[in-house]
Amino acid sequence: MPFSTKSQATALALLMAAILALPLPAEAQSKRTKNTVGGAVVGAGVGYLVSGSDGAKAGAVVGAIAGYRKKR
Repeated sequence: MPFSTKSQATALALLMAAILALPLPAEAQSKRTKNTVGGAVVGAGVGYLVSGSDGAKAGAVVGAIAGYRKKR
C-alpha cells in the first residue's frame, strides 16, 4: 500500500529534523539549542505515532518548548 504525499512529507520532515538534531563536531551549538532541537524531534515522533501529522506538528512545538526549558 503506497504512502500518501502528506505522509511522505511528514516522514521527510521528521528525518530532516533528526539529522539536524545530531551533534556535528564542526558546529559549536549551545546546549540549549541542542536540547530544543532534540525535544522537537522526540515530540514530533511521539506526536506522529499518537495522532498522525497534526500530532507531529503539535508534538514538535511542545517538545521544543520542553527542550528549551530544560535546566541541564
